[in-house]
Amino acid sequence: MCLSCTEAWESHYDPDGKQSSSNKTLWEEISSRNELAAFRAVVERTSYRDLLDGDQMFTVFAPQGTLETTGLSVEELETEIVGNHMARFAFPANNTLATTKNIRLLNGKRGEFSQTDGSLYQLNGRRLTETNIAAKNGVLHIIDSQLPFFCNVWEYMNKDTAFSAVRDYLYSFNELVLDVDASVAGAVVDGEITYVDSVVVTANEMFRRIGQLNSEDSTYWMVLPTNTAWRKAYDRVSSFYTYSVKNADRDSLQRLYTQMALVNDLVFSRSMQTSPADSLVSTTGGVFRRPLRTLLPEYGSFDEGQPCSNGRVFRVDTLRYQPWESWQRPIQVEAENTRGREYTLCELYKRNLNVTSEYYSRVSDASYIEMVPSSTSANPTVTFSVPDVLSATYDIKVVFLPQTMGTDKSTWGLPNKMVANLTTVDANGKQVTEKTDVFYADPTRVDTVTVFAGYRFEACNYEEETVATKLKIQSQVLSKERSQYSRTMLIDCVIVEPTKE
Repeated sequence: MCLSCTEAWESHYDPDGKQSSSNKTLWEEISSRNELAAFRAVVERTSYRDLLDGDQMFTVFAPQGTLETTGLSVEELETEIVGNHMARFAFPANNTLATTKNIRLLNGKRGEFSQTDGSLYQLNGRRLTETNIAAKNGVLHIIDSQLPFFCNVWEYMNKDTAFSAVRDYLYSFNELVLDVDASVAGAVVDGEITYVDSVVVTANEMFRRIGQLNSEDSTYWMVLPTNTAWRKAYDRVSSFYTYSVKNADRDSLQRLYTQMALVNDLVFSRSMQTSPADSLVSTTGGVFRRPLRTLLPEYGSFDEGQPCSNGRVFRVDTLRYQPWESWQRPIQVEAENTRGREYTLCELYKRNLNVTSEYYSRVSDASYIEMVPSSTSANPTVTFSVPDVLSATYDIKVVFLPQTMGTDKSTWGLPNKMVANLTTVDANGKQVTEKTDVFYADPTRVDTVTVFAGYRFEACNYEEETVATKLKIQSQVLSKERSQYSRTMLIDCVIVEPTKE
């Protein structure tokens, strides 16, 4: 059995069947009341005028008297005034409000609809002076004054030109998309679903990357840089993304990744923090110790941040992030990763540790490689590709494992004797190679050996298709030294760690 159009709307928008019949639309009711003249004038400037005169079911909490609209664009009038006083469905004021009813306003904000004393009703602390005015497409309540608009974190940065730099960058990812779940499907035309009520929402790639800053259902803290802070930080961070002159896109890539680095650790989900005074964890995994002393010395406590409807904002004129805490994080290359790895003069085996091994928790990913010489005179080599180095300074380390973890018992107790070669490109795109002196690995323990300390990469290789940086480890055992050193190498990983300058 099919429902009529009217019945379909009522089923969707008035599921409890509480809406009384009336010959007037909500718009006609609002237009007939002098005390709502200011609200009516605002609605007339927006797209909501036709909605209130249509078939969809709404509740309107219309403020009487004058309204504060100074400086608001049409879009802001829709969001901050009209959408702040409307909700979908019918919400009558009745005795079921003995406990507060949370409703979602049309702009996504939360509204607390409650009955406080006898027949006194209120929404977000504003008193309803007249209730339950029936309309054929909803219900109208009149409230004593305009509801304040409480910005969320996403909206807050758009309220002050002091934040225009970060705002322009983040908002540049905005796109309007159809919210299928909130929209009402209609007939199928030419194989495509049509919608009798289309709800369009703002989507943004940054919501996935750094947090749903426009969500009223989440709680975030955001370090919000002023334009002064943004410019200073940009000049500093951009030097880490200096590509070689042979990369034709070097300028655009530098700009792209510098801006991404600047916003990458600005946001902190409140639900992720266990002891925020000791450390904060950003939504991208950055950990910042003693944040009130290091990141936010302007603030005596987190309560001093600017309150928003979904968290707090901390305005700063300087971004105090250290490179190694944020954009220049350690790079770890697992030795067992075959991508970009080469080896010679040996048989190379991937070994996996059992959970019962004493080294299980001390070996990253519980896996390593064992390189067994292909002959008694062979000195094995292995070369690792190191992606995503920045134009910055690093300490380059190799983690070697005890010889007792190898299969050849004759090498147990014998140290490795090796050299390392680092190949990369300079600022002009020319290949350069640095070689270490001979170094040794302790055969009795997990030994992290620094092969290059404070090495400065002239050119950034971040997200380039061709990995320019290669680290080659080569055994250097002479024939006469076979009884003193092992040519079998057991390697866990390579760590390229930012030098703390």
